[in-house]
Amino acid sequence: MTSNCLTIDVGTTNTKVTLWCNGIPEIKQFVTPKKTIATQTNFELGYLWDEIVKTISSFDPISLKKVTQIAVASFGESGILLDEKNNPIGQCISWFDDRAQIIVDQITEEKKSRIYQLTGLPVNAHYSALKIAWLLKYDKTITMPLAKYKWLCVPDYLVYRFTGNLATEYTIASRTLCLDIKTGKWSKEVQQLLGISNISFPEIYSAGCNLGYVQGKLGKLFAQECQVIIAGHDHMCGAAGVGLGEAELLDSTGTTEAMMTIVKHFDISSRAQKNALANGIYVDGRHYTRFTAMPAAGSTIAWLMNLCRINENKLVELMNEAQKGYNDYSLFKSRVLVMPHFNGSGSPNKMSSSKGIIYGLTSQTTLVELIFGLFLGLTCEFKIAYTALFDSERYHLIKVIGPAAKDPLWLELKADILQANVISIDTEQAVSEGAYVIATKHHLKGKTHRYEPTTDNQKQQYLNRMFKIYQMLYQDKLKHDL
Repeated sequence: MTSNCLTIDVGTTNTKVTLWCNGIPEIKQFVTPKKTIATQTNFELGYLWDEIVKTISSFDPISLKKVTQIAVASFGESGILLDEKNNPIGQCISWFDDRAQIIVDQITEEKKSRIYQLTGLPVNAHYSALKIAWLLKYDKTITMPLAKYKWLCVPDYLVYRFTGNLATEYTIASRTLCLDIKTGKWSKEVQQLLGISNISFPEIYSAGCNLGYVQGKLGKLFAQECQVIIAGHDHMCGAAGVGLGEAELLDSTGTTEAMMTIVKHFDISSRAQKNALANGIYVDGRHYTRFTAMPAAGSTIAWLMNLCRINENKLVELMNEAQKGYNDYSLFKSRVLVMPHFNGSGSPNKMSSSKGIIYGLTSQTTLVELIFGLFLGLTCEFKIAYTALFDSERYHLIKVIGPAAKDPLWLELKADILQANVISIDTEQAVSEGAYVIATKHHLKGKTHRYEPTTDNQKQQYLNRMFKIYQMLYQDKLKHDL
């Protein structure tokens, strides 16, 4: 009997459940359950689990019966506390929620530096450890903050629901702020520094390891002894899916945008700390990751679409007009630039309080100019982070996955502004495909398109001028943000 594989990609916006039969995917998705009150957003794990079970049950039962592996990929940082009876307690704070900043503000620079030396991560409100500290101090439903609790990140929780076992994986553990980057073990010192010594974490396994078998009634849907694995953090799964090499940079786009490279050594230098470079352990267990995420990408594009009341078809039409105006130089009189700090700023100056800017508007500004200014701004922001993080290691090949892989204007601007070769990998679901590759060891080939940096002198002059304007705005804005 030919075996099938099921992958679950828990995303910020949508969760995708994919049934793979002979390498061919059948994808079903639903909106990831979350609840927002004012500025605070929680993921609702009970509803998430129910929707996953409901979606799995909607597949063809004969195909499900051939599934021998279930691979889970997810965003990082978010998770849930379990009490001594393994019942969930407290809230599952969304990874992008900044309420733990109140905890961060109480940590001395000396402690932040020590934590970076241990974990390879800058102290940031998004990481699990700070969420845990906030929950213990401010979540009123946790009446015994000094009691013993266990912490499970979101994919760990799903593994627990499938198998009854408590386990995690290295790329997920790398996003907790509690993993010692040097030893690959949980750091009791960091827990002590953050006041969360009463929390225990699950045993860590490599990506793709069998973490248990599906139990109970759900198990009857699948092949006997169907294995459950964690494929890893979503961006790292995407990197594995496209076969990212050491000399290449991954640009993973979605609600946010992340850049990542895989290296043989972690970097915990003072410069790396200053630029908020995040280190982690890669899915293969032999490499480390250097990573940063910017809170602007799909979310900012969605904002503009809502503001201007345009649908996807209209956006594509406007982007095509903008690309034409860029290539025939007719947009070169425009000075419109959007600084996309709508959800805070990214590296090297991460500030959740940073606000966006739209520069260069006049009474004659067109919607096409605004669209072009947005993608120009997104690319300039990317270059700011890229230059800060990798100025000593130029990456001449950038692999782009996610929605941006289908945006020729954005891809052309990336190649031209960064002066690097850009390859778009048009996969239907990059993270799900990465999870499939990690689970089955069978590689998939997506459609690719190569964008080479421009040698057009007029374009280069225009882009250099606009990037200088962006840098000046960025530096001036830093003073006010601080």
